Amino acid sequence: MKMIVIADDFTGSNDTGVQLAKKGARTEVMLTPAQRPSRRADVLVVNTESRAIPEKQAALAVQQALAPWYDGDTTPLVYKKIDSTFRGNVGAEVTAAMRATGRKLAVIAAAIPAAGRTTQGGLCLVNGTPLLETEFASDPKTPIISSRIAELVALQSDISVYEVSLEDVRRGSLSALLSAYAAEGECMVVVDALEERDLSLIAQAVCEQKQMPLLVGAAGLANALPAGTFMQEKQELPVLVVAGSMSETTRRQVEKALCQGRAKVVDIDVETLASSSFEREITSVAEQACAYLSRQQHTILRTSRCAEDRDMIDTLCANVEMNRQQLGELLSQRLGETTLRIIEQARIGGLFLTGGDIATAVASALGAEGYRIQSEVAPCIPCGTFVNSEIDDLPVITKAGGFGSETTLCDALYFIEEMYRGN
Repeated sequence: MKMIVIADDFTGSNDTGVQLAKKGARTEVMLTPAQRPSRRADVLVVNTESRAIPEKQAALAVQQALAPWYDGDTTPLVYKKIDSTFRGNVGAEVTAAMRATGRKLAVIAAAIPAAGRTTQGGLCLVNGTPLLETEFASDPKTPIISSRIAELVALQSDISVYEVSLEDVRRGSLSALLSAYAAEGECMVVVDALEERDLSLIAQAVCEQKQMPLLVGAAGLANALPAGTFMQEKQELPVLVVAGSMSETTRRQVEKALCQGRAKVVDIDVETLASSSFEREITSVAEQACAYLSRQQHTILRTSRCAEDRDMIDTLCANVEMNRQQLGELLSQRLGETTLRIIEQARIGGLFLTGGDIATAVASALGAEGYRIQSEVAPCIPCGTFVNSEIDDLPVITKAGGFGSETTLCDALYFIEEMYRGN
């Protein structure tokens, strides 16, 4: 997650979110702060639905929405989306966002020139008319009492508010002014903007600050931000292969991938996995796999290295006092748990699952409600996604143990790599 947008209503969430999405950001709008984003989201837009509620409740809603994201070392950029005509609890919510994120400076640029919303001389204008002279002044839920933005903000905040003129923006003084204001202590800065180019200058100035300020605006400023501020750098992510089949075909496919240096392998001790010490084996396998994946290496979990492994099944069944079917179900379930453990700790670009029982167990462990087929990697080997699962819409390739040629696994890895290059 690189950016969080805190909005006070649903349509506002969407009109700002789309500015980021159209530049390629994976943007997800949450209807409530309690929802979870997918693992691949660049931007999370949280709707606090707080525009028309009392200011103390609105401030608390913003604080609670940000709290889960500011309790660790890595913190996302925060964009406080406000109404372009300053309806709602702007002062209270910006103050709450500043204090929840530890930001001493907030830059307020609410202009949307394309929609007739501009800021000049510190005043909010709608199609050139001061806000107080428009219909927004008599809004049935959140009426407006001034056209001056600083006055509207100060109604609900004890933080100092400064204004930067259009002339200072256009002459390139904004960056230095922001640094100077920030050095004085906690403050908000209202910035004039009449045209899209003004918003671009504002975006450039905020990105030049030693610490990124809290960004406060509507769709206009969001559209002006450079993609690097809200998008994670695209990279090819490694594939996790779960080779749970004892098929000779699968073994040859794994060996081919290893011989070509296409992947690393983590061998699973099936006897330990089936025993009461299975948790130790899951932990060990997950640690090894995560180490490879963190180095961007495709990683194979392998349960069978040679044909003689088949001869050990009856002995293993006797040791755990199970028949073959029961043993198979147990091992599949624990392989599913192992896969989930890895995915919770490492970033992957896709899954390759060989063996029907294994694919089903992994799908179950990831909470999938179905499999959506999208394409075919090779004859009878589909690529799709798990529906509503822990890995969102990452590619998942499934293969029956005995299907495919010697190069099928290598081909599948290449297939997923090409999907990333095409994005």
